[in-house]
Amino acid sequence: MGRTCLWLVGILLFSVAVAAAQKPIPVAFLGVSDESGYGGSVFKEQVAEVLVEALNSTQVFAVRNLHGSVQLAVEPQMVERIAANLQAPAVAQAIVKQVSIRKPKRDPKVTIVLEAQLFPAKAAEVMFRACAEGHGDDPAEGRAVAKAVANAAVEVAKQLSTVVALKGQVLLPPVYAILPATHYKERDQLYERTVRISLDMTSGLRVGSEVVILKQGNPVAAGRVVEVDIGSSLVALTKVQPGIQIRAGDEVRVTSIPQYAPKLPLPLQKEREYKRVEHDLAWALAIAGIAIGIATAAD
Repeated sequence: MGRTCLWLVGILLFSVAVAAAQKPIPVAFLGVSDESGYGGSVFKEQVAEVLVEALNSTQVFAVRNLHGSVQLAVEPQMVERIAANLQAPAVAQAIVKQVSIRKPKRDPKVTIVLEAQLFPAKAAEVMFRACAEGHGDDPAEGRAVAKAVANAAVEVAKQLSTVVALKGQVLLPPVYAILPATHYKERDQLYERTVRISLDMTSGLRVGSEVVILKQGNPVAAGRVVEVDIGSSLVALTKVQPGIQIRAGDEVRVTSIPQYAPKLPLPLQKEREYKRVEHDLAWALAIAGIAIGIATAAD
């Protein structure tokens, strides 16, 4: 197990080094919209500044902050036009989805949900998305909000810098799949259409990630990752264009990864279940030994 962990760490460090060696992707940041109703233009400007700084700090992106000076994009056609006008290979925008403030005693506890969208100019139909929840607490509400924004922005930047690097291919064409339960309280799960892809747990892929399948650069299918393993992962297809046949070798792009995965990768699930069974067996043997000792003493 120790050698396996070292191998995984080595692969991850190598991936990070390769990403760092590549030139940053130029991005025009269009701005921030606020669906929470918490703040006005100053708040949105602060969110924009913090998020742009977080994206640039990944060294994967080189972001220009154009908040307040251009229109936000709402559809692929607008993205292509805006990107052409700005001469930008990609454009991004963000949405403050929620701001909640609790004051259980004295210090405000703030939770912010921030979503960012990244559109490649030449493939605006493929939208990379990151959504994160940030928390902050401080005696001053303004500083608590600032901390929550900063935490959410760092997580969003981490997600986006991961997904833009995740490129794989289809290994096996669509088939139905049954995922056996790895816990005694779970049930086997049946998926009618799945494909196995080349991305795995060492790539940073998580259960719940969303992917698109492309042919000649055009998205033809979409799905959600339901199992992550070493060497490959399983995707349940949610959408396939009529008349399209997915084949081995088709390109796969990850468009989003969840902040919190609903399931561990399969090897870690099996390891956790093995430890649980081992723990329960040890307790059962201990209890049986005590019972035998009591019975012997009584005789």
